[in-house]
Amino acid sequence: QDRAPLPHLAVSCASPFEAASPIVALMSLRSCISLAVLLAAVAVGYLLATMPQWQGDSADDLPSWPMYTLGGMMGDVLVQSRTLLPPRFHVAMLSTAYWQSEVLYTLARLGIFDAIEAATSSISIAEGGTSAESGLTSCTVIAERLGELNADILCRYMRAGAGLGLLIMAPDDGRVQNPTELRFGLTAAGSLLRAVPGGMRDFALYMNEESRDAFRSAGTSSVLSGRSGFVEAFGEEHFAWHEHHSEMQRRFDAVMTSLTPVHVTPLLGDWKPPAANSTVCDIGGGQGHLLAKILQQFPETRGWVADQSSVVNRSSAFLKSRGLGDRGTAVAADLLAPMPQELVACDVFVLKLILHDWADAQAVAILRNIARIARTGARLDIVDRVLGEGSAMEIADGWFQDLHMHANHGAKERTLAEFQDVVRRAGLQGEVQPTRLRAAMWLLQVVL
Repeated sequence: QDRAPLPHLAVSCASPFEAASPIVALMSLRSCISLAVLLAAVAVGYLLATMPQWQGDSADDLPSWPMYTLGGMMGDVLVQSRTLLPPRFHVAMLSTAYWQSEVLYTLARLGIFDAIEAATSSISIAEGGTSAESGLTSCTVIAERLGELNADILCRYMRAGAGLGLLIMAPDDGRVQNPTELRFGLTAAGSLLRAVPGGMRDFALYMNEESRDAFRSAGTSSVLSGRSGFVEAFGEEHFAWHEHHSEMQRRFDAVMTSLTPVHVTPLLGDWKPPAANSTVCDIGGGQGHLLAKILQQFPETRGWVADQSSVVNRSSAFLKSRGLGDRGTAVAADLLAPMPQELVACDVFVLKLILHDWADAQAVAILRNIARIARTGARLDIVDRVLGEGSAMEIADGWFQDLHMHANHGAKERTLAEFQDVVRRAGLQGEVQPTRLRAAMWLLQVVL
């Protein structure tokens, strides 16, 4: 039971027709099937995950529905393949999973990915390097560039980063006597962890600093108090705390920006405004990335982005930077208070990943405030994860996202029935019309 799974399966699968009994033959055949399914899942999953259209920033870059469905099926196989792992190996892997995030966090926090790019871009082929060597640099060079870093320890962290697919390493087998002799370059994933607009460095830091602390507090304190892990760790709720920690607020804004391709692109692949010239209102829309994408994709629309007063100036500046200042406007709004009168013009109210930030009582209040300002016949579009729906991988991931929302906001992800319940409690009479998106999200539409 404690042997490595693939060698164990391969040995069991070696010759089912030479088995001493039918029972042994059946067990061997099962191992063959399990091995084939596992290898096929890894191969197809890799091909699907590395297809260009899965990484685009445009609705045209989305995979087709058949390809997306196939990808979900392959993900389901991988989820089920956990049952093939020996129990002790499975528990050991889960218990040490934080090793991976700690390596990623350390490399990102120290600016290793930016330093590699700077070092490798300065290597000239004319100076004697080959085209392959021009993309690699010594970890000792990186330690010297950043200063006050222990080269040996840094090189060992970078070697582990190569094992996570964040760095290219040469020699690629890592079999050297001294880790400082290794040379490294960036992978596509590692490039995302540079301090560049749209990158994911801020996401990695956020998830492994305040969000991690909130998650740990949820498991040690919230289970006793019922309060959010963020309150237990920092003394006040997530959004209130960020209001007077400007650098952390800037980073949180950057986190939301980095997730735009993941959240916005799938929505716009299967969403349309009520009419070509509709007024679209993005409620809780932050800096306005979703509204900007909508205005760009539907050139006759106009819109508002409503969020905290501390965000409005940044939202206005962002829309103007995209050449949309004449069609998109930012307005200050407290989601738990009456909506600003300007929003009476809205033909559609969009709540993208907003309700999962709030407990039921607050979610009901937000919906009531929208209903009070909305004209009869306007549309409410809720974009959120729906627990218990989608592929097995999406369902399992939803359970962790649910804990994340509790830890950071004292909130939760919801089932379709729970969404219908908060809609009814808010006094909305229209039917909730669910539409699955090509992401772990759903579009829930209600006519007001």
